[in-house]
Amino acid sequence: MKSGLLAGIFVSFVLPAVFLMPALSGEFVFVDLKPYANAKITNTQWWTGNPGGSDLEELLEIAKDGHEFEGPGGEMVPFKVEDANLRIFGTNAAQNPKKIEGIKVEMTAETVYFIHMTGWEAVGIPSYKFVMNYEDGSSEELLMQSHVNSDDWCHIPGQVPAPLADKDSAWIWRESGVTCGSVGVIATRWENPHPDKRIKTIDFVSLETAAVPAVFAITLGGATAAISPGGKLTATWANLKAHVDF
Repeated sequence: MKSGLLAGIFVSFVLPAVFLMPALSGEFVFVDLKPYANAKITNTQWWTGNPGGSDLEELLEIAKDGHEFEGPGGEMVPFKVEDANLRIFGTNAAQNPKKIEGIKVEMTAETVYFIHMTGWEAVGIPSYKFVMNYEDGSSEELLMQSHVNSDDWCHIPGQVPAPLADKDSAWIWRESGVTCGSVGVIATRWENPHPDKRIKTIDFVSLETAAVPAVFAITLGGATAAISPGGKLTATWANLKAHVDF
C-alpha cells in the first residue's frame, strides 16, 4: 500500500449536526469482511473449507496490507485481501451457507468494487448476487453470471487482464497454479444508481447452482461517512488512500 496510508491512527470528530463528510479526502475505503468470514486462504481449499492449498497465497502476500490493482476501466483501485474471505453455497460444496447477510458499510459510495470468483461454474444463468441495502429500506441487486461478470477461478484465458462480456468486470490477477494450470480473481465495478443514499449493508447470496462463489475484498469508491448529532465518528486511516497533513 502507498506510504500515504497511516496505519493504526484513529481520530474522533464531535459535531453538532448530521452531515456527510468525505472519507478524510480518501478516494477509496475498504469494507471489513473479517466479522463475516467463513473461509481462509492459507492451508485451506477455500471452495470446500478442507485442509489443503488454494494457490492464492501469493495474492494474500501481495495485498494483505492493501495493494493497487488495475480495475476494469484501467483505473487503479486498492484492495485489501486478508486471510478471511466469504464462501457461499453451490451444489458442489453444499455445506456452505446459502447467504451471508448484513456486511456492514454505513456509507454513501459512488462505486463498489468486488474481488470475487467461483469454484466450478454455471454457464448461461446467474449463480449469485450482491444486494446493496440502503438506509431507507430500499435495495439494489447485482447479478453475477459465468462468462459475463464472473467465472471459475481455474478457467483463466491467456491474457491478463482478460476480457469478460461485462465491461465493468476483468481478471485483475493471475498466477500459475497447482490446483489448476492457472488461477485468478476478478474485479467487478458496480456503479451505484443512488450515490447520495447511504448503503447500510451488503448481502452476498447464492442462487443455488453448481457454482461455489467467494468474495475476497470489497472497496468503496467516492465514499462518505455520516456523523450523528453530538456523536463521534472513528475513522481508521489505514483504510483510506490519502495523505494527511498535521
